[in-house]
Amino acid sequence: MDAKQKEEIAHLRIQGMTYEQVTKQLQLSVNTVKSYCQRNQLGGRKSTVSNKHFCKQCGVEVKQILHRKLKKFCSDKCRMKWWNKHPEKLHRKSGQSIVCPICENIFFAYVSANRKYCSRECYGKSKSEVSLCRKKNIAVL
Repeated sequence: MDAKQKEEIAHLRIQGMTYEQVTKQLQLSVNTVKSYCQRNQLGGRKSTVSNKHFCKQCGVEVKQILHRKLKKFCSDKCRMKWWNKHPEKLHRKSGQSIVCPICENIFFAYVSANRKYCSRECYGKSKSEVSLCRKKNIAVL
C-alpha cells in the first residue's frame, strides 16, 4: 500500500465510509484497510469516525452519552413523527387486524390486548349508545 492509498483511506473514512465501501472503491483487502485504520485511529470495530450524530427526523445534532446506546432522534416528538411517517419499517411480531364496531375502520392491535375499538372516541360513543338503550329499555346486542 502506497502513501496515496493511505491518504485516500483516511479521506474516505473521515467522510463516514465503512471498511467495505473503502475496499470496493480502492480495490484493497478488507483486512488491510481495517488494520491501517485501527493503527491510525481512523475508527476501529463498532466505532464511528465522526462523533456527530443527527436526528433522523429534523437533522439536528443529537448529543450522545458515552457507553450508552446511540440515540437516533433528538426528542420523543421527532421519534413519533418519524415512525408515523414510516410504518412499513415497524417489525411487529404478533398482532391482528380488527374492525371497529362503531366506525368500522380497520386497525392493528397486539394479540394479547383485548381491544375492540380503534380509539377512545369510539369507546365513548359505544358507552353512550349503551346508556341510551338502557334508558329506553332496548336490548343491547
